[in-house]
Amino acid sequence: MDVLTAPVANLRTTWNQFSSKSLLDSLPPSLPVTPCVLGSHNSTQIPLSNSFYFSIFFIFGGGLYFLLLLPFTLRQKQVLAAPLATGLFFAPLIFTSDSPMLQLVHMGACGCVLMRMIDLYYVTPWRIGKEPTLNLEDWWTEIWKPFRKVPMTKEQLQRYELESHQSRLRREQEKRELEQFKAEKAKAKLKAKTLSEDSQNEHNTNGTASNDTNNNTNNDDNDTSSSGSGSGSSTPTLRQRHAKTTTTEITETPTAHNKGKPIRQIFVPPTDKNPQHWSTYLPRWIFYAVLMDIVPFVLSFLTFEQINSFSLPGQFLVTVAVGSLVIFDISLANYSIMFIWAAVTGNLIHDTEWTLVRHYFPGVATSPAEFWRQWHHLFQYIWVDLGFKPTHHLLRKHVTNKTANRELARTVEMVLPIMGVFLMSGLMHEYMMVGMFHARVGHMTAFFLIQGAATIVSKALYNTIGQKVHVPPVILIALTWAFNLSTAALFMEPVMQYEGFNIIAKQSMLIRGYNLLRSHGVF
Repeated sequence: MDVLTAPVANLRTTWNQFSSKSLLDSLPPSLPVTPCVLGSHNSTQIPLSNSFYFSIFFIFGGGLYFLLLLPFTLRQKQVLAAPLATGLFFAPLIFTSDSPMLQLVHMGACGCVLMRMIDLYYVTPWRIGKEPTLNLEDWWTEIWKPFRKVPMTKEQLQRYELESHQSRLRREQEKRELEQFKAEKAKAKLKAKTLSEDSQNEHNTNGTASNDTNNNTNNDDNDTSSSGSGSGSSTPTLRQRHAKTTTTEITETPTAHNKGKPIRQIFVPPTDKNPQHWSTYLPRWIFYAVLMDIVPFVLSFLTFEQINSFSLPGQFLVTVAVGSLVIFDISLANYSIMFIWAAVTGNLIHDTEWTLVRHYFPGVATSPAEFWRQWHHLFQYIWVDLGFKPTHHLLRKHVTNKTANRELARTVEMVLPIMGVFLMSGLMHEYMMVGMFHARVGHMTAFFLIQGAATIVSKALYNTIGQKVHVPPVILIALTWAFNLSTAALFMEPVMQYEGFNIIAKQSMLIRGYNLLRSHGVF
């Protein structure tokens, strides 16, 4: 009998210890323990209700998108877009909301749309001469761009091919003008050199003739003048002919190999032979939703001081948790939009169309370059169009085409545009941190510039040493994690200092259930 009752008694004792008053009293009365400090910290901002606060985006951002459809001239559109872009920039900094999650979404949307509109209205017209006027099809494609690559119609493909051909013609014309300028400069140098040689020959001829006898002078003068005239006429003629030939060869360099080259920006209609019903992707959505509930619930028990006191493994776990919140939250939103679109239209889902369907978690990346390739790409096109392309255009037009060292020119054309992409990302995140937390400027920009430099270095190492030396992937993954953790403090500081890891706590069902049970005295 004692054999049967002893285990039951032990279980009862353990349960009583677990459910003792002291243990329950140690639990916080509500979660999160330290709420996100948006409302109390940003005391200089004017609070608005959620509906009025989010209407800022629709007024200014929607106005900029609507202006793309109007048949105004480029100068008229740029003048009209200037106050809308200014309002879109300053309004989120002046006004605030009592919902941290709404403010996060709003600041991100305003920052990304502002960058995109600056590119469409000002940078792209300067760079390639394209006016910011879209028809309904192109406008619809632009609206969907962060989430879905809308397949282009036949008319759109033809129009983009025409624009690509015109762009190629402009580049070829600029190249011909540059080569002609170089050829004329070389011809002028050759002509100056030839005149200098003629003058020297004439001076030498006169000096020789004055030292000869009278009889020989006449003969020598005739011979010397004939030989001098011969050298003076034949040598420059040959050089001028060579320069003319060189000029012709340079200015008439064939560029036929560029013709017919397909435009890279065109998205070919999906070739997925097996499109799926939206319910096929429902398990992924549930997985992201569960993680987006569990991770905030665990983090809500922590404070900024406790996280700072953690050892290296503890800080590693917190960093992974916060990074997971970012990627899982964006993936959850993308899948939700995809489900709504499929339910409304009744269409099947092509996984080649949607941005994050074929996305891989970057936790197993073997280099910083691969890490950022596997990170979410919702707004990558904005930073590429505003950071990479203008930088590359400026370098090609004013720097690298005039550089004799072509290897150095190619390196500069690769490095600086990539740094421009990471700079744009850093500025956008800086804008969000200032608007939400009034955080000090510089952390986000420094983080992304360091990551950009690491991306360039890791890519260069892979293309050189990596082709000769085999390193086990486990070691590369560990090195990537070590580098990311060593630089994560720059990214995490403004988030942690103002309890930004609790920014979505109000959306957690576990936190709501905990607070409900505690408020009714269940435990």
